[in-house]
Amino acid sequence: MLDVHPPHEAAHTWKDFFIHIITIVIGLLIAIGLEQTVEAIHHRREVQETREAIQHEREVNRRHFAGATAVFRVETRQLQTNLAVFRYLAAHPHASPSQLPGTVNWHSHLPTFSFSAWETAQHDNVTALMPQREVREDEELYAQLHVVRQSYSDRLAASSRARIYMAADADPTHLSSEQAKEQIKLAEAVLIAEYRLGSDMRNLHANYIDFTPWPTNEELIRIVHEDSYETDYMKEMKRIIAPYSDPLEVP
Repeated sequence: MLDVHPPHEAAHTWKDFFIHIITIVIGLLIAIGLEQTVEAIHHRREVQETREAIQHEREVNRRHFAGATAVFRVETRQLQTNLAVFRYLAAHPHASPSQLPGTVNWHSHLPTFSFSAWETAQHDNVTALMPQREVREDEELYAQLHVVRQSYSDRLAASSRARIYMAADADPTHLSSEQAKEQIKLAEAVLIAEYRLGSDMRNLHANYIDFTPWPTNEELIRIVHEDSYETDYMKEMKRIIAPYSDPLEVP
């Protein structure tokens, strides 16, 4: 800030008075202009630093998403094996472990998506300084990452319910036929949660194609044993909904 000092000598005429007033006004305008310039430079720096942080965080999340897709494919096969084991035990109570179609495994790998750069930008109100189209795109990406993370939590909860029997005895061959039938329902619920997770990951990729690889429609169909027409159905629904959607504009 500039300090504007009054003249050291008294004004003797109206001309001198107005010159002094104009001098003061000009000084104030210069001070305000300099302050606004410094503030604008600071805001531009804040926006640039925020963009770089969000872009870096996006790259991190893309890598985690790719890893999550690889893990999704492995865990889907394992969950299908779990279901096959309980179906076998329901039909063949107390079969020996060597007779089972596989080994039951409920372990899950949870990806770690990062949200800190976006949350900091919101907390510091830097998003108010950014173009709103850019803000909407970033906001939607993080919202979809939250959806995927929630789907992981739901799948984990379903897996926890399905493995309760292990608290008493981890060997599934010790289950009765009725217990095995109950486990079939729980294992199916886990697979449905897995399907929901894969669908949310696929939807994220559909809006942000740099998030690759992703669970494909064909992979998802195989989880719930739907016919291939489901893919055509989804394409038709997308065509119908398109005129009513509000796609994000990339700045």
